[in-house]
Amino acid sequence: MRWSEAIGLRPESVDGDAIQINWKLYELDGRFYKGRPKDGSIRPADLPPFLAQLIAAHLASTSDLRCTCQATEEPWCKGGEYVFLGPSRGHFRRSNYSERFFRPAADGWYPARTGNHRPRPAVPVLVKDCETFPGQPVPPWPAAAPGQEFTPPTGRGFPRYVSDQHTGRCPVCGRAWPRRLNGRLTSHMDGKVRCPGTGQAPSPDVTLASWLPLLRNLTPHGLRHGHLTWMDEDGIPEVLKTERMGHEIPGMHGVYGHVSPAMRADLKAALQERWEGSVWERAQLSSRSIVPALDAELAAQRLGR
Repeated sequence: MRWSEAIGLRPESVDGDAIQINWKLYELDGRFYKGRPKDGSIRPADLPPFLAQLIAAHLASTSDLRCTCQATEEPWCKGGEYVFLGPSRGHFRRSNYSERFFRPAADGWYPARTGNHRPRPAVPVLVKDCETFPGQPVPPWPAAAPGQEFTPPTGRGFPRYVSDQHTGRCPVCGRAWPRRLNGRLTSHMDGKVRCPGTGQAPSPDVTLASWLPLLRNLTPHGLRHGHLTWMDEDGIPEVLKTERMGHEIPGMHGVYGHVSPAMRADLKAALQERWEGSVWERAQLSSRSIVPALDAELAAQRLGR
């Protein structure tokens, strides 16, 4: 799916092992309008078993699928139910999603911010709890300079992961606090109540690691290129590939060629085999994940299913 088609997917368009791509949501001037897919490419898309199960579980576990849009005129989104929404039920914005999720995963770095609104140089993705691969992301530090000794940053706006003679991390609330003369933590509050970690010895320093890139310069649209390459490798007929991608076959072959149930079955089987192989390879790196959906898949690997 194209980005606009993914964020415009409606729950009623999901039907078991297939979805119907009827609409897109296009972002313009901070708002979203509803329109037909590019070049009128309304089409079905077959789902392999793993993906049908993941989408069904997502829909079953999400209590409110209605977006927060309140436009009153066409074609702007007036509010409706969508399969994929942000944490506050707003639509994902391409730039925000890229900066917060896609670019850090693909590149291993948060991209630089420019302009007057909180400018920031590019910084690496830092993680803790590294025994659960790939670790739990934490607020980043500035990057180290090659050939120069790295000094952990201090001051307002920088998270403290390393203790010193003046400050230490509370073992209860996890925040950095001044030490008393005997090395223990001073009295402090956790919200509106006194933290039970007051007076205790600081916790050990956090063990940090940084992410390696998955595939530098990858974009969401680049995933469509990769998907088409997979189908080429798996020998999927041209008529089904073009339907799935929302393209057209020129000439008479586009008139006389038709998609058969056997073609769809072969496509779903090929994608399912790729998924199962990738989960097996992922399990060789680590048998656990901080991502609940992936951890459930890895659990099946651990049980030998």
